[in-house]
Amino acid sequence: MSGRIRLLSGVKLLHSAVTSSKTVAPRADRWSTLPGLAGYQQSTERAATRPAAIVALGSLAAYAYYTNSTTALAEANSVVVPTLEPAATPPPVDVYLRPAVLKGLPREVILYQYEVCPFCCKVKAFLDYHKIPYRTVEVSPLSKKELKWSEHRKVPIAVLDDDILQDSSLIISRLAAEIEAGQSSQQAQQQPQASSSGSKSWMPWSKKGSKSAAQPETQVSDSSVGTTSREEEAYWRQWVDARLVKVITVNIYGTAKEAFQTFDYISATGKFNWFEAESARVAGAVMMWGISNKLKKKYGIEGNLREELYLCGDQWVEALGDRDFLGGNQPNLADLAVFGVVKSVTGTDTFMDLMHRTQIGKWYERMMAQVGDSSRVSAN
Repeated sequence: MSGRIRLLSGVKLLHSAVTSSKTVAPRADRWSTLPGLAGYQQSTERAATRPAAIVALGSLAAYAYYTNSTTALAEANSVVVPTLEPAATPPPVDVYLRPAVLKGLPREVILYQYEVCPFCCKVKAFLDYHKIPYRTVEVSPLSKKELKWSEHRKVPIAVLDDDILQDSSLIISRLAAEIEAGQSSQQAQQQPQASSSGSKSWMPWSKKGSKSAAQPETQVSDSSVGTTSREEEAYWRQWVDARLVKVITVNIYGTAKEAFQTFDYISATGKFNWFEAESARVAGAVMMWGISNKLKKKYGIEGNLREELYLCGDQWVEALGDRDFLGGNQPNLADLAVFGVVKSVTGTDTFMDLMHRTQIGKWYERMMAQVGDSSRVSAN
């Protein structure tokens, strides 16, 4: 900037400063009469009567500094962004633990599912056993149009009143915690009025006289049959997700025949029109059969697929020992998880071979009797 232009700018700035520094009487209105503003009004009056020369001198000094100092200009135009510590990543949710924060048993349960999805069948086994009414929405495996409202594209998705849960084990843990909390509350209320006639069902939807209602999960009536620890239960629930589901999956898609057996359910649901059902059935079966070898590598399953399947069955039977169920004289969450996964392949060669080549069949029959009829009230 040339000296002449800088001088003219200084004169203009001086004139503006002198003009704005004339004495201005403080404005009197209802806000200035508020208590506590007397000191503020006096300071305003002093500022209004400052000599014009002082204001002009300050204005020129500020002008000279900022027009001659590139560093000051850079600082004036820069935006200072405070340094923030990175937000702490929330710890991962352990889906096998009962949550501590509960909201009460839901009035409505809607399950978005594939009918034969092992993870979906885990949730349905739990709901059926505890006689919790629920509705299902069958999701098209090709279009998934039923999940347009959700960013999550995998099933199961459970809508518990206003809550949306997206993991089968998380759904089960949440509902189990709600049931156990209700059980504890009712036991506390009934304790002073204990009767020799026995306790009644503690869940509004339980069948009268059912074993699951009369003997809650944390109790056993026979002292000779011990209940499993939560640690053992959690271990086998993880085993179901990490091993059993994967072994069963590669088995049912290992041959074209079984792949088509697995996808026959789409036609049986009756929800989809003929073209949509056949497209999903054929495309799904061919695709899953085609990638079965990739699934084996992905899941780290080597050797003969059937032998791996039988090994899983033997491991579960060994874990049961002399108990009817892993939970003792009644199923626990691990029992229900294994049962749901095995039931998902009913009617396939995989299911028949597992029943005939291992000792799991007797346990499975006991589970069928315990779980009973489905508590599903409608299917869309």
